Amino acid sequence: MLLASSVLSFNLLVACNSQQNSGIAAFGNTTNAETTINSNNSSSQEPNTSADISSVFPKSDLTDSISIDSVNETPSIRAELQTDYGKLLMISNGKEERGHLLVSSVMGQEGDQTFQSNYSIVYRQGEHDKVLLELPAYLFVQPSDKKLSFKKVNFKDADVYILAPQYQTGHGLEGYVFAIDKQSGDVFSLEIIKKGHVSKTLVYSESEPFPYIQNEQLVVHPPIGAGTPEEDTKDVFYKLDLINKLLVAE
Repeated sequence: MLLASSVLSFNLLVACNSQQNSGIAAFGNTTNAETTINSNNSSSQEPNTSADISSVFPKSDLTDSISIDSVNETPSIRAELQTDYGKLLMISNGKEERGHLLVSSVMGQEGDQTFQSNYSIVYRQGEHDKVLLELPAYLFVQPSDKKLSFKKVNFKDADVYILAPQYQTGHGLEGYVFAIDKQSGDVFSLEIIKKGHVSKTLVYSESEPFPYIQNEQLVVHPPIGAGTPEEDTKDVFYKLDLINKLLVAE
């Protein structure tokens, strides 16, 4: 009888140990399964990085030096100035790509912000927008996303406004020029004529002084660099031709 009781106790002990081991194994398998599921969920929830964003615009000299961080789907105002009768604006049309420079260059410093879109310069009066100039696939660099402004100079017959979205180039700033006729109130962009060449932009020095009015002419200090001919280092005087919507170098 004593021998039978001992055998029975031994069998019960073995059975209990087997159940405990099975429970541990089952718990271990459950943990492994949960780890696998969580791992899969983590990988599927990782956000897209800037490396996943490709530009929709034609390649430029700066393309390989830019990382695109985000894309604005709604219009953005990049420059603004309230005039006496209306507002001058630089507005993106469609997608606007926001990024930053990966390396420093004559166009900006590493980390500077980049902006590219199909921009329009408009004159807004109430609910009415008059498009003055289109800038398709226009790319520019700024140290920050601070809204830009148009700079004003006063002729007797017109207020003239200059906007240079690109803050440095190494060979002078390129400003788009607009005029408001004081008599008629008409607003339009101006073309630039210098040495027989017609341009959409006025080129002036990145350093002071900013273009100014003297004797009803716009005085422009040209960009000067190594190798600039002496004749090109002198100030340029532009006459305003409102009828033909021109600034003409004397």
